[in-house]
Amino acid sequence: MSESRPSGDLGIRATRGVLWTGAGQILRQVVQIVGSIVLARLLAPNDFGLLGMAMFFVGIGQLFADFGIGSAIVHARSEDRIVLSSCFWLNVAVASVLALVLLGASPLIADFYRRPDLTSVVAVLALNLMLAGLQVVPQALLFRDMRFGDLARAQVLGSLAGAIVAIAFAWLGAGVWALVAQPLVGSTVALLISMAALSWRPRFEFSWPLVEPLARFSFALLGTNLVGYANRNVDSLLVGRFLGASALGLYSMAIQLMLYPLQQVSSVIVRVLFPTLVQIRGDLPRFRSAYLRAVGAIAVVAFPMMGGLFAVADDFVTVVFGPGWIGMTPVLRVLSWVGMLQSVGTTVGVIYLATGRPAIALRVTVVAAPLLIGGMAAGLPWGILGVAIGYAAASLLLFYYSAGTAFGLVYISLRELHEVVYRPLLSTLVMVGAVTLTKSMIPDVPTSIRLAIAVTSGVVAYVALSLLLNRRQLMEIFALVKSAAGRAGA
Repeated sequence: MSESRPSGDLGIRATRGVLWTGAGQILRQVVQIVGSIVLARLLAPNDFGLLGMAMFFVGIGQLFADFGIGSAIVHARSEDRIVLSSCFWLNVAVASVLALVLLGASPLIADFYRRPDLTSVVAVLALNLMLAGLQVVPQALLFRDMRFGDLARAQVLGSLAGAIVAIAFAWLGAGVWALVAQPLVGSTVALLISMAALSWRPRFEFSWPLVEPLARFSFALLGTNLVGYANRNVDSLLVGRFLGASALGLYSMAIQLMLYPLQQVSSVIVRVLFPTLVQIRGDLPRFRSAYLRAVGAIAVVAFPMMGGLFAVADDFVTVVFGPGWIGMTPVLRVLSWVGMLQSVGTTVGVIYLATGRPAIALRVTVVAAPLLIGGMAAGLPWGILGVAIGYAAASLLLFYYSAGTAFGLVYISLRELHEVVYRPLLSTLVMVGAVTLTKSMIPDVPTSIRLAIAVTSGVVAYVALSLLLNRRQLMEIFALVKSAAGRAGA
């Protein structure tokens, strides 16, 4: 076994992973939130919308550049030198081809949106596909070995570098090019730091017979990821094509705000949960317990964040982004509830991966696609708010379909899911009522002060309600964190 492989109790290692990943993710999100706020003050919604138009197609290319080989490495836990080098060069080759394809397609993408200025933006962003392909194996190795501290360092410093460069460019009047520079700089820095953390280096060797089993797993996962990506992002495609760049800028910013809590909470726990469940997949009772505890922890933290965002959306947008962004307020309110649902829903995919059943995940996402696309398309006549409502309605239906399918693989019932989330949900709903009442009692105070009072009252209300209604779950989470922190400091 590799010397870099962590040792000790799996539960403590997993919880320590949550601490490392959580700390890194919080720092990264702080950087991204502050960066987005500063950039929103320096740039117009049209600039953000133009980037969103390009990133829909760049994101598809990035999925192909990875094509699931990173997850396959984690799942197989392979340490074979030739296998890892083969995976690396396969990713580089695929990413290079994809970058050339995107470069050639850039005029067609510009024509699709009827924005000639998009051609050069897409062409430059094609470079990010190369960077995505180079990162896959190094980050998968750190992930496989639960070296979450090194992963967090790479991601935080990459985000910081990208934000600093983007803000500098925006300050100098670069417009949308400030937003283009951000992912390129961030990916480059993250790649360099990830490679520096590893003793492994790719060798000039390749064996298709050795890498072919991983590729089979990966391509099944790729299909799932592609359809899932379309499900999550077709709303941006529709808004950009039919409602324009400014509307897409407002909608995209609302989506980002919805995703920040998900990225701070759900993705942190999911990233640690996957390698943990892979190691205990043969022990179903332990598997189910670990999964449900993770879902409960997500609900305790993510639900009040999303509920609070709903309750203070109008004041938050005015104070933080300024009057030019007030049009995203109703969309943000709708998406807050979608974010609450998705904070739990994102964990479902881990079951498919950990049990080695990506083909079933593909089937679920294929079924989901027409429902989501239809719901969002139906909302287009009512603008971005209509798109958001259609997205929310379809997401609710699909959550239960996807969860029911995945839970059947490991014998978890929907009742068990409801049991671990209903107390955080109840506490959140009461908190939303308390914040709304607080705001109504102080209508004439300055907006920034009203926002601060509302947020404070929400925190106090949620903590008090949780101690009253959900004390056991809170104490369990605190105990795990304390235990892991103690071991980490030992």
